[in-house]
Amino acid sequence: MLMFFLSLQFIMKWLFKFDKDKWQKRQRQMQKNLRSMESIRKIKRELILFFKRNHEFFHVERCIEDAAGDPIAIQKMFDSIPVMVRDMMSGNESFQLAATARVSFLLSTENPPIDVVIQSGVVPHFVRFLIEQYGFQHKLYSVSALYAIGKGSLEQAVAVIKHGAIPMFIRLLCCSEECYQLKELVAAALGSLANQSPDFRDYVLQFGTLTPLLSLLDNHLEPPMLHEKITLLRACSNTLAIVCQGNPAPSFNQIRSALPILRRLIHLNPPVGVIGDVFEDACLCLSYLSNGSAEQIQALIDADVCARLVMLLGFSDGKIVEHVLRTVGNIFKGVDSQIQKIMDAHIIPSLLYLSQSDNYDVEVRWDAACALSNAARRGSNEQIRFLVNQGCIGPLCDHILCPDRKTSILCLKGLKSVLKASEIMHSTRNLYTLIITDFDGFGKVEKLQSDPDIGEMAMKLLMKYGV
Repeated sequence: MLMFFLSLQFIMKWLFKFDKDKWQKRQRQMQKNLRSMESIRKIKRELILFFKRNHEFFHVERCIEDAAGDPIAIQKMFDSIPVMVRDMMSGNESFQLAATARVSFLLSTENPPIDVVIQSGVVPHFVRFLIEQYGFQHKLYSVSALYAIGKGSLEQAVAVIKHGAIPMFIRLLCCSEECYQLKELVAAALGSLANQSPDFRDYVLQFGTLTPLLSLLDNHLEPPMLHEKITLLRACSNTLAIVCQGNPAPSFNQIRSALPILRRLIHLNPPVGVIGDVFEDACLCLSYLSNGSAEQIQALIDADVCARLVMLLGFSDGKIVEHVLRTVGNIFKGVDSQIQKIMDAHIIPSLLYLSQSDNYDVEVRWDAACALSNAARRGSNEQIRFLVNQGCIGPLCDHILCPDRKTSILCLKGLKSVLKASEIMHSTRNLYTLIITDFDGFGKVEKLQSDPDIGEMAMKLLMKYGV
């Protein structure tokens, strides 16, 4: 009986031990399985994220098209900027490209989050993506983003400049690859930076921006390239106009190399559509380049543009005519030989017609009168005699009371110069007073006596020459 009991106890102990070991083994197996399942779930999450992001990469343009015009989608994209920033800073070029494209899209929306993007620290990465090792799409979206930032406030544009974007832009303009869409965007980006202020303009010019711009224009002015790459020409001509303007004006030595190309541009035909825009930019550039010293005016004359300027005054496009009139008015501020050169091109009849024509806006008539006034104020006595014989006194009298202050003052000064020249040429009698009287010039001058700015000049003129 005792032996049976001991045997039973041993068997129970053994069974108990067996169950405990089995239970512990089962527990360890279950824990292992749980870890495996968690690992599988983690891999699954990563795969989902990977495929999602790769879907965004392969279909990034479709995603952007779907978001365009959808405020909810745009807001969702805006909320994911931190994720885009991480992707741009990652080493995965696919993620970088998708993120860059989406940030570029956000910067093109109605209220671009420029400050948010700058504060996120991605501007240096946009610049980094412009180096050779990155592909065309990387560069295109990066330039687009930098262009959008450069069009913002002065402080926002500083972020583009201080991270070295301008030298990279110049390198892209100079590259031999025929990536015209990228070069067009780069030219526009440089223009937006130069347009911020005269200091920014000079900084852009310091890097030699003008050379590749002029080269692109020069290489694409002949058919069929002229029509195939017209939007590239438009971007380059617009940026050229921007770097030529400003107060104070840029150094003439920095921009005088543009004159040969400008001469070719103002001979484009027909000047309509986008070609007309390029044409207009060229005329605007000439008006800026001619506004300066006698040296500048002589450089313009040496570029052999005078005859073409006379022809352009017959164009129907008021903007082009207006720019040309200002160029002509600036040439008339030069020395006698320069004034004679533009007179010899038979420009006076065109100016007389435009000063009285109703076919254009009133600004054209005013600009034509100002050009005639400049010729009278700066010309020699013989040149003034020629102007009077051509009939310039009438337009000066007609516009002396016009609402534009500059035109009114210049016309008064022009009449004064005419009367002064007549004193010298006609010692016994001032013959030009009779012509001015016929156009009621003195009656109009009399109404200016109460003007706080030119009233004294009008009064002295009446006292000396009035009849």
